[in-house]
Amino acid sequence: MVAAVFCIVATASLVVLARLHFSPIGWDLDVYTNALRSVTGGHDPYADGIAIQRAFHDSGKSNAPDAMPPYTYVYSPLTLPLLRGAGHFPLWLSGSVYWMLYELGFLAAVWTGLQLTTTQERRVFLLLAPFAAFFPGLLQTNVIFSGNLAYVLYGLVLASAVLGWRNQEWLPFYATVLFASCFKAPMLSLVLIAPLSARRQWLSSGSTMAAGLLLFAVQALLWPTEFHSYLQAVELQFSYNHDFGISPSGLLGSALFYFHLPYATASLILYGVYAVPLLATLFWLSRQFLAGSLTLAHWAPVMLIGVVLLNPRIKEYDTAPLSLPIALVVWRLFARKNSFGRTVLEASLFFLTINAFVTNVDGLWKPVAGLLLLASFIGGVWQLAVDRAGAPRTLRRHRGAASAWA
Repeated sequence: MVAAVFCIVATASLVVLARLHFSPIGWDLDVYTNALRSVTGGHDPYADGIAIQRAFHDSGKSNAPDAMPPYTYVYSPLTLPLLRGAGHFPLWLSGSVYWMLYELGFLAAVWTGLQLTTTQERRVFLLLAPFAAFFPGLLQTNVIFSGNLAYVLYGLVLASAVLGWRNQEWLPFYATVLFASCFKAPMLSLVLIAPLSARRQWLSSGSTMAAGLLLFAVQALLWPTEFHSYLQAVELQFSYNHDFGISPSGLLGSALFYFHLPYATASLILYGVYAVPLLATLFWLSRQFLAGSLTLAHWAPVMLIGVVLLNPRIKEYDTAPLSLPIALVVWRLFARKNSFGRTVLEASLFFLTINAFVTNVDGLWKPVAGLLLLASFIGGVWQLAVDRAGAPRTLRRHRGAASAWA
């Protein structure tokens, strides 16, 4: 009953904030709409968007402190037939269907996070879950109003992952990851969720990865002009819009760009430096999980954070489906040797402190979000390693014999 009240309050708050929002909602959806109009008009949506970006940049408006640059459609040419199909319907109908899918995607991601709570944790997280919309990655921002397709894609992928965990049916998961990668290529790394949490999935995972890479490469042959423009549009996300994301390599690229230094090679090197040990850590812990030393409820939140960290350009909407997994890791770190009341107090103080910090100091959201993501993964790995080392041998055997979902 209390959880239902919290859900109603959160939904009402979201509606009120949407109406009070100082800028129009759906700014990413506007980019899709412009691309749809361009495609249905027989134009190249990438070329149209690039022309607008260059005109804005050449006008000098981009030098204004609060300038909001125009954005270009940056999903691969493989998605253009879908835009053409949507163009056959009235815009109001396409928009209504999209917002419905958007809400379902968000709810699916929250529901997935709730599946990873223990019985004791669930009573707390049922109250917190409705407010995940306001705090992607635990930090307050208005990205829920963007309309970005990532909310739909992550919802599909995570819901199909739950199907795999429960029923050992992974085909829908691979299909949704492959579909998501057609829009956002870095999401192909999510295919690792299956082999890291289920047996005998490496071949299927590798095949899906190969299929995704092949689909990406073949577009240069099928749509050479559009694909060239698409790559240009992606490059302008960095050189014009300074949109590097919050991954460690993205934060380095952003810092180097700020000081007018070359950023591409250094960012790539840093990515290789942390991606290799990150993968090794995920693989080692997955072996412990499959051996029965860890439960899925404890392993999956850390694993999901680690897999998203493999994305070289993590955006705010990439952290949105991690809100509950990160909160679970933080909660468990505080709960290790604390009473329930003390855990609530310390976790609340931590949450309020980081949000007061980023909302009162301009320009700190991205570095704090990136550091929080990395720190939550490191803290989660440490907790799993310590818990595994300290668990009695009989408990390990019990975990191995019990359902992985426990």
